[in-house]
Parts: sequence; structure tokens; C-alpha cells
Amino acid sequence: MIHATKRGNSMETSLLQEFLSSRLLNIGADDSRLEKLDASCNELAQLYATNPMAALEPLLATWDPAAGADQSLLAIGEVLQKHWSTFRGAFSDEPLTLYRAVVLDAVMRAMELQGTLAVAVSLVASNILPRLHVGQEVHIFSRLVKRADAIVSERLEQAWPKQAEAAQLSPLEVPSVNSLKKLDANFWFPQVAAASGPSTNKPNVSLTAANPHWTNQPQHWSWEFSERMAVVLADVHDKAAANALRVTGVAFKALGEAVATKLNEFMSAECARSNQRDVANRLVWWRQALYSETAETPYRKLTVALVAWHMALDMSDLLPEVYPPAVESLLFEAVRAAAGAEGDTELTIGELLEVYGEKSHLATLVWLREQGTTASRTLLIQALANSFSGGRPELPKLGIDADTRMLPGDWAIWLLREVKALDALSSPDEVEHTVEQS
Repeated sequence: MIHATKRGNSMETSLLQEFLSSRLLNIGADDSRLEKLDASCNELAQLYATNPMAALEPLLATWDPAAGADQSLLAIGEVLQKHWSTFRGAFSDEPLTLYRAVVLDAVMRAMELQGTLAVAVSLVASNILPRLHVGQEVHIFSRLVKRADAIVSERLEQAWPKQAEAAQLSPLEVPSVNSLKKLDANFWFPQVAAASGPSTNKPNVSLTAANPHWTNQPQHWSWEFSERMAVVLADVHDKAAANALRVTGVAFKALGEAVATKLNEFMSAECARSNQRDVANRLVWWRQALYSETAETPYRKLTVALVAWHMALDMSDLLPEVYPPAVESLLFEAVRAAAGAEGDTELTIGELLEVYGEKSHLATLVWLREQGTTASRTLLIQALANSFSGGRPELPKLGIDADTRMLPGDWAIWLLREVKALDALSSPDEVEHTVEQS
């Protein structure tokens, strides 16, 4: 489990302010309204950071220009009501653009805490946004996706190091040893003087328990001197040893911590490289075998639509949370190899979902059936799960054209992205910090 920490605010202006600056939204000149909207965005961001799955439905509706009064958008009004009780009076109709702006801004803030939300945003946006007829808001959507992609890149560097490069670790910084504290040369003068005789010629120096004899009384003087000087030497030793132990103790502690940190960095880097090599080996074996674990049969024995579905599901089980773009190319070529000539024939969404009526292992897959939802906006995988549970075929509610056609390999990539997005949303990072208001 990754512990999420708050990244620095990468936004010069919030997406909410972007709507206002672009004149896509008008809330009047009262600055207090912007503060209330900011509080609403912050509350939603808290929710999305701790429960990223809650962001999927309103985000899909926000991206779709034809979504209209989608239930997931209307629900944003309940959050606004808590912070701006009179907001409905400022608009003649249901302020759908305001709801969409709040959702986008809240998602942008939440991604700074919840990296798995950024993973899902990046994957789902790659599928949907290019096929939506987005108007003036395209630059705002692009900012959101660009930030999501940047966060994913950070996670990819940790999970998937480049094969040809050794672990790049910075040199070990050996902590400097502080010099011992120098004492004043006269620090022990009163004690030494007291051991040497009854008095001293230095003014303003008082002697405690001084030697009552001078050196012209050697027998008596030496006895008194030895007794007092032994105490001085013991004190000199104790202070010098304590000072040395303090300095070296601090240095050794810092050195130990530096070595432990460097070893942990090395072990983490090597563990990531080992995991990456393991994934790569499994992908190569899967590509060569062309055998489906989920269908329990070779891909060549499946219809082309089932090849796309099962390959996406099988490959998702072989991959970590994030993966490099080359993996999708591998999937595309694997579909072509398994589907033969049919791999060059485009399928519509309806044809892709005809697996609902086929006798296949898809209906028996627990994970797939668990993706059923009552949400107003659904991905392809969720639509198929609903078809299985409802007993009748259902099309996804994404806002894209129902007659969208793609090659089976491209549909497999689409489905892989959905699988990894849903997995990421259902396995969030542990959020350690709260979202700060911008």
C-alpha cells in the first residue's frame, strides 16, 4: 500500500477560476461567492481523495457536453447548498456549468493526494475524451488530464524502471563530524591553583578547599596536592570523554541513518526492477502461448469479440498499477495474432457487447460481475456487468456515438484501460494529509 503525501500545488489558477476567466461561468462580482465555492470544492476533494470511486460518475458526466441534468451533477448542488445556501437564487436555471466546474476543480485537488485517482483519470480520459465533441472547455479538460498524466509518470518511474539502466542512486553523503568543543584555557585554573597552594596571584579568583601548604613544605604539600589534583584530573577526563562521546555519537547516528536510507533506496530500486523483469517475462510467455486464463482455452478458439475481452482481462492480471505505452502495442499485436483476418475488421460497441449472449466464461468471472452499478454513467465493463445481472443487454452511458467502430485490438486496449482504472479506484492509497483550500 502506498502512502500518499500532498504534492505541492501545481496550479497557478484553479480550474474553477479557469471557468470564470474564460467567461464560461458567471457568479457575479461578490468575492464571498468564490470563497464559498472554494469551500465546496475542498469538501468534494476530501471525499474524492478518500473514496476515489465516488469521482468517476460525476467526472464522466462533466466530460460529456450532452450529459444535461445528470443525477450525479445535480447531487453537487447538495454540497453547494451547505456552503452557499442562496446559490440557486443567483441562477435562473439549474447551474449545470457550475456543477461541472466544481467537479473538475475538486478532482484536480484530490489527485494531488490520491494518486490512484490520477491513474484512473488518465486511463479513462485516453479512451473517452478524443471521441467527445468538447467545445470551449477543451483547454480546461486538457489541464486536468495533463496533471493526471504527470502524476502517473511519477508512479511509473517507481514501478517500471527502464530495463537498460542500472539503479541510479545518488552517492552516499557521509555526515561531517563536528569538532570537539574547545574549553577556555583558564577553565581548570582555580582547581589547579587550589591544589598548588593557599592562594594565587590572579585577582578575582577565589580558591575552594585550597592546599594549606606551599611547596617549601614538600612532605605536607605533596599529600595535599595529590588529593586535590586527582579530583581535577578525574574531572578533566570525564568532561573530555563525555564531549567526545557526544560528538561521535551524533556522527555515528547520522552515518547509520544515511547508510540505512541508501540501503533502503537500493533495495526499493532493485525490487522494482525485479518486479518489472518478472512482469516482462510473464508478458512474453503470455504473448507466445496465446492462451486465455480467464476463458481457459486458447484465444484462437474464441470469437473476435471474446478475444478482445479476454485478452484485456488476462493482460490486466499480469500488469502493475501503471505500465508503459509499449504494453498496449503488445496487446494490439497479440489480438491481431490470435484473431487472424478478423483482427482487421472493425467492431461497433454493440458487436463488442454481443458477448452478453454467448456461452462464455465472462459471465462466471466474479470480478466482472462485481462491476455492476446503478450509476447514471457507465463504462463498457460496467455495462456488460449490468447486462449479466439484469438479464438484458445494456449499452454504456459515456456520451460517445453508439455506432463507434474500432479494430478489435483497439477495443482490447480500451477495455484494458477500463480494467486498470477500476482496479485503481477500488484500491486507493492511504491518504495521510488533508486537502488544503486553494
